Amino acid sequence: MKNIFNSGFAKLIIIFLVGGILLIIVGAMDYSDSRKTPIDFNAMKDSDFKKGAIIEGDLYYNYGVFETIENKRNGHTESTNYRYIIPMGDESYVGIEFLNEEDVALMDKQTDETYDMMDGKIDDTTTVVHFKGKICKMDNEDYGYFKDFMKSGGFTDDEIAKYGSEYYIQVRKFGEGPITIIVGIVLILIAAVLIFVVLAKAKKMAAPAPQPTYNPGAGMTLNSDSQATFNQTPTGFDQQSQGPQFNQQPQGPQFNQQPQGPEGPQGPANFQ
Repeated sequence: MKNIFNSGFAKLIIIFLVGGILLIIVGAMDYSDSRKTPIDFNAMKDSDFKKGAIIEGDLYYNYGVFETIENKRNGHTESTNYRYIIPMGDESYVGIEFLNEEDVALMDKQTDETYDMMDGKIDDTTTVVHFKGKICKMDNEDYGYFKDFMKSGGFTDDEIAKYGSEYYIQVRKFGEGPITIIVGIVLILIAAVLIFVVLAKAKKMAAPAPQPTYNPGAGMTLNSDSQATFNQTPTGFDQQSQGPQFNQQPQGPQFNQQPQGPEGPQGPANFQ
């Protein structure tokens, strides 16, 4: 039993089980978020920008990327998240994160237009980026990059504390919760089947080996598994042994009863 649960087979069960539970949790959260009515970003006040809120709107200006986050697997970069600084409400600056390559290309184009407008080269930007996302909080390292970028734009620590935000908008798709939940349930069912297989195997390994039994009136032979079976009848035990027959009348005393033979023994898984 101990060897089975320490095997790679048991580790596979844990992966399926934990993965299934996490997918169900993520799916349930996504489903809950998709049911919320998004707040209009373009009509938001500074005080409306709170963690967990679902927002949707159009971007007309952005001041560039303040952080890139590479998503790696086995040492190879599979995708990159780009976080930009954008103006929000009356005078605040927040972050927004994009993963989709087409959105990133539009945001980069809009960044160039924003600085051209600030330099007086053009009257206004022409690129508009639509988004829908959820407000999340930056960790200390992310917020450090945000502040460094603000300082490079001429903001002081006091101004950053007053106008900057530790929150950002995570742009993502909504409505995939039910599918994620179904996948999670399937993984848990697979884990349950594997657990059943492991337990059945452990029970089989723990069962004692069958012992030979002896039936009265049967002889003992060995089958192909070297287990004792009794399938032959030896001479003298299947029928009652008869004593000698006297077909002719001998001389001497008469035998009125015949002698009996022996009986067999009895067995036992912002910038401005």
